[in-house]
Amino acid sequence: MSIPPSPADGPKASARSRAARVRSRLRWWWHAPIGLLVIGIVIILITTIAFGATRPDTGNPPAPTSQSPRAEVPTLHSPLASPPALSAAPALPELDEEIARIEEKYDVLLGITLNQATNPYTRQQETWYGGTLRGGEAFETIDVPIALAVLNEPNQPQQLDYMFTRALADNSQAGDEALWAYLGTADEAASKTTQALRAYGDFHTTVDASSEQEQTPPYDTTWSLEDQSLLMGVLTCKYADTYKALSKLNDQSDDPWGLQTLPLTYSRGAWGQTANGDLLVRQFGLIRLSDGTQVGIAMAASSTSDDSSAGQAAITELANSVRRLATGFDSPQC
Repeated sequence: MSIPPSPADGPKASARSRAARVRSRLRWWWHAPIGLLVIGIVIILITTIAFGATRPDTGNPPAPTSQSPRAEVPTLHSPLASPPALSAAPALPELDEEIARIEEKYDVLLGITLNQATNPYTRQQETWYGGTLRGGEAFETIDVPIALAVLNEPNQPQQLDYMFTRALADNSQAGDEALWAYLGTADEAASKTTQALRAYGDFHTTVDASSEQEQTPPYDTTWSLEDQSLLMGVLTCKYADTYKALSKLNDQSDDPWGLQTLPLTYSRGAWGQTANGDLLVRQFGLIRLSDGTQVGIAMAASSTSDDSSAGQAAITELANSVRRLATGFDSPQC
């Protein structure tokens, strides 16, 4: 006759039974075929992925609803926005009187602009104007932006220094034409030279590939004195990029005139006959005033003479007067 378990043995027997069942399951997983295990794992992964995909969100903050308070949107300012108002150029009555005296002495009409040496968007001061001329044909002075266009090319000429010396320092038209030809066709050269002007702050001057005038492009490009003096101010701020060209404007000349007669200046000058038959002499560059401030400068002299000597002499006197009398210009702002 069997003996029923005592109440004290009941819980222990149940615990042993559960432990035996757990060990049996573990032995099954351990000894189960690999294929069944793989199938089981795949089913578990698929079930988990499906469950996650059907959840209402993935734990990220919910998107704002129409009732949610909207954050204030900041105002975006265009990088091409107009710069702040410029301060007025200084009044230079003594220099105005000197311009009138030089015009009468040499029987010429003069024009001059002076500008703070600065990048286009850091400029703080307006242009100073003197005389009556405001621009005209660029003549060979256009080889400065042509040289800048060459510097912008991905590949530089092997004889770059020699070409720049011939064009910019020796005033060789053959040197100018070599630089122009290096930029490609006439259309390509005109486009690249215009792009170089834009890159250095001249947003008005456009170089054409062809012309109806007798002057051969690009020498007939109309270039204002203001844009010339502003360009020179930008070039000095970007000297690291432009020194290969700009340094040639400081070379000694066998026959100096204008800015070339002054220390610590850079200059490029040229002359030629305009469409109305007058002779135009022009020169632009950088000048250091008597107070030590460096500014961009552009000058022009027009006469009915066929000889450039009167215009060159007038510009020489004007440059010396500027160095002595021009004051009140802001320091370079690069």
